[in-house]
Amino acid sequence: MENTQIYVALVILAVTIVCFATEIMRPSITAICASLAMVLFGINKPADMTAGFSNTALLFCFGIAVVGTALSETGCLAFLSKKILFISRFSEKTVLMILLTVTAVASMFLSNTSVVIIFMSIASILAKSSNGKFKTKNFYMGIGIASVAGGSCTLIGATVQLSINAVLPDYGIEPFGMWDFFGPAIPVVILMLLWYYFVGYKIQLKTFDFPDPDSELQGSDRPELHEGNPKDVKMWIPLVVLITCIVLVLRGMNMAVCGLLGAMLMCVFKCISVRRMWESTDWNTLATIAGAVGFAKGIDNSGAGAFVAEKCISLLGESSSPWLYLTIFVLLAAAMTNVMLNMSTALILIPIAVAIAQALSFNPLTIVMAIIVAANMPFSTPIGANPITMTMQGGYRFRDYTKVNIGFNILAAIAVIIATPIFFPF
Repeated sequence: MENTQIYVALVILAVTIVCFATEIMRPSITAICASLAMVLFGINKPADMTAGFSNTALLFCFGIAVVGTALSETGCLAFLSKKILFISRFSEKTVLMILLTVTAVASMFLSNTSVVIIFMSIASILAKSSNGKFKTKNFYMGIGIASVAGGSCTLIGATVQLSINAVLPDYGIEPFGMWDFFGPAIPVVILMLLWYYFVGYKIQLKTFDFPDPDSELQGSDRPELHEGNPKDVKMWIPLVVLITCIVLVLRGMNMAVCGLLGAMLMCVFKCISVRRMWESTDWNTLATIAGAVGFAKGIDNSGAGAFVAEKCISLLGESSSPWLYLTIFVLLAAAMTNVMLNMSTALILIPIAVAIAQALSFNPLTIVMAIIVAANMPFSTPIGANPITMTMQGGYRFRDYTKVNIGFNILAAIAVIIATPIFFPF
């Protein structure tokens, strides 16, 4: 019976991989269907599936997203962002580096999708007011890359961290804290800045041989900056609440409580309407996290993760160094995330990696951390992360992302392999 469950779980895993990779269905539908299948085939109990919908990470993700939306809608983000428009007196390369740095830092604490919209708007304003000195095509791609790289540095910077954190207790692993990602991920941000300063900008000038796109983007694709009145107290409430929530998380308060508290305060102080709160929520992401919890539980309950791990160990040998497994999984994650969504990549690789680490008695947090950071490196294509996909408004072709960023992608993978064991020893 146990062997049957292993093979059934592996079939579900294979189908899930295909669905994630081809996006034949939305990721949320794929994740929930996979979780349901684990219950229908007797691998999970119904409680294992429903637990994902009340998961701490999911509730925190919802709450902080509401606060982030309120930051935009009250005009606080736009007001703060426009303060950097003085940089127009610098060269285009210097402006690019300033935009990348600020984008990366902002993405550590806010939705990187929102950050990309804001800074693409700033880039558009700079280009339109520069009389040809600046071109949006030389800004947009880098802004998307910086937002994803920066979002890897904190627990709340991207949904990949939150979704994986949600399933770690099922493997008997203590979840990560707010700043645990900073050490392994900050080298990627530093490399990104160095790459664009010394290499990437030059490649852009040679590669982007198409006309600069019309700054007046059409319809819903047009980024907007709605600047608030600094004398309006309501404009500053979301910023105060966001900082407070982060501080409370750092001091050990339950993440779900912090997230929900932030969301409710936004409604209580009318920084965002209740209707807008529900409308602006990214239900696809939340449902993916919820489904992922049940799916991961099924891989663990069935023994499929341990089964695949045993096959990998028998192939590579029990005496193989943990460095070998770390390198293999980082390279796999870095490659896969460029052809499928970053969250999907992490959800597929984590169960197998944890089983291998536990079987060989080395720290599973090392390999889990490395996979999460590597899954947040879809820099060579425009399809691995929504913030990078959005930058296609700059008129880029698919191959442009590869030409500009493939070298950086390789260096980033090497940096993760080297840096992660420093902060999370084997």
